[in-house]
Amino acid sequence: MKKTKRLLALALALGMMAGLTACSGSGKTESQPAAAGTSAGDTGNAPAGGASHYVNDEGKVVVNLQRTEGMQSLNIWNYTSGPNYAFAEMVFDALYVSDHGGNCKPCICTGYDLSEDGKEVTLHIAEGVKFFDGSDCDADDVYTQMKYIAEHKDEMALFATNWKYLESAEKVDQHTVKLYLSEPFFSLEISLAYTYIAKAEEIEQYGANLFSSVPSLNGTGRWKLEEWVDGQYLKYARNYDYWQGGDFTNVDILYVWFITDPTAQNAAFINGEIDFIDNVNVDLRSMLDGVADQCTMKEQVKETMYYLQFKMDGKAPTSDQNLRFAIMHAVDRDAFCTLMGGGTVMNDFFTTHAEGHQPDKPAIGYDPELAKEYLAKSNYNGETLVLLSRSDIEYADSIMTAMADYLNQIGIKTQVDMVDTATMNSRRADGTYDIFMVNLATWDGNALTQNLVPRVVQDMHHNGYVNEELNALIMKAFGDMNAETRVKTLEQVGDILYDLQGPLVPIVQIVGTPCVRNGLTGLIENPLGGYIFTEIAVEESYLK
Repeated sequence: MKKTKRLLALALALGMMAGLTACSGSGKTESQPAAAGTSAGDTGNAPAGGASHYVNDEGKVVVNLQRTEGMQSLNIWNYTSGPNYAFAEMVFDALYVSDHGGNCKPCICTGYDLSEDGKEVTLHIAEGVKFFDGSDCDADDVYTQMKYIAEHKDEMALFATNWKYLESAEKVDQHTVKLYLSEPFFSLEISLAYTYIAKAEEIEQYGANLFSSVPSLNGTGRWKLEEWVDGQYLKYARNYDYWQGGDFTNVDILYVWFITDPTAQNAAFINGEIDFIDNVNVDLRSMLDGVADQCTMKEQVKETMYYLQFKMDGKAPTSDQNLRFAIMHAVDRDAFCTLMGGGTVMNDFFTTHAEGHQPDKPAIGYDPELAKEYLAKSNYNGETLVLLSRSDIEYADSIMTAMADYLNQIGIKTQVDMVDTATMNSRRADGTYDIFMVNLATWDGNALTQNLVPRVVQDMHHNGYVNEELNALIMKAFGDMNAETRVKTLEQVGDILYDLQGPLVPIVQIVGTPCVRNGLTGLIENPLGGYIFTEIAVEESYLK
């Protein structure tokens, strides 16, 4: 126990030191958020009760938000990260819209008919949908995109799973499109909700380069992208001609700043340079005491986990099951939760509200002596295990440093590599790692589409492990339209992953504490944690 407390204190200290140093990687904050639309006179603390904090010198309502994770590209078809989903929802409307908690409702598609065998889907397209250029968005655009997806789905990360069974599309009339599937699948509405529609002529002209070659993105959403500075910010302008009405907000300009340093986040909020922090660092919450009357902080349990992935290609040391059990018994995950200011040690693969979660399954517990027994039974021969993670993930540096210390204590040599997003993607694509840690959300209460199918069956991060029984169960669940039997299959999947302790092992489910400045309204609480900003507005009393 003394070792645990010593290690925890060390990791907390390292976390504080990291918060006081300059940002690195994709989260640069060298330019000041005040330059993003707030005048020099508006950079102080917002007066309690209102005044003109949100109004700039030109009389425009400007809101500045903050996210920790930045964007890697504007390609909403070929990435599966939270920032890209958030960006897509602002600029492009989808066929359906999701609250990311499993509830979907019609949008560009007003509804659909499903054939008896579940293999033909007839989409009914709304009338009056407009692109930013004023042209109609109709069945031509939906048909062209669905046809493109069917022909190129394996080249696009977002659709490789969401539309795995899409074979072809047919335009029936100007407001009807039919989809043909090779197999039915349970997450059809979720897939519709992640299908953001682009213009047919632009798809045909640019294809895979649509999001990098078009002079300005031509969406149908509530917000137009005005500027993206990689690693710094996104600037949106309100779409006054939005096809469902331009009065969804009174905000004219919206900035999303990518600030990774927790001290810089708090300082920007105190100085009135940002109006929202996506997660206040637990060790630095007292910094905001002086502006407590100007904001609301609400602790939220997130359907987001930090997980480990082991290299299991038969050659890496972590291919050895006894070594993986040694590692899992060697680390104190309760201490990791303390580092992060709260959270839940995960007992199985699934987050709390995901299908397949088995709350009664016991978690692998912290037991250094048992870890040493597993290590002695393993084929570990003194190799240095590289612990890889991203520098822009909150608390990752502290967790990986703590993990290295825990493993060293039982006799495992380690090296911690904290890298930027591009390097992480490259290392995972090459399979050059022993263990990596990242965070992952269970979108829509569905562990299949974003988690199990791409990361286990398709091995998108090249861990090298193949288990045909496991893969067959995952795909059986993916195609099962019956929730009761699907959950039972997912429980079998969870049992296999539990017995393996690999290739994916969730470690903790996290708690986040967003900070919202008084006056902001229209925030839609996201079950994954934080908020959705598509309808953000400012109370009129704060504009006087």
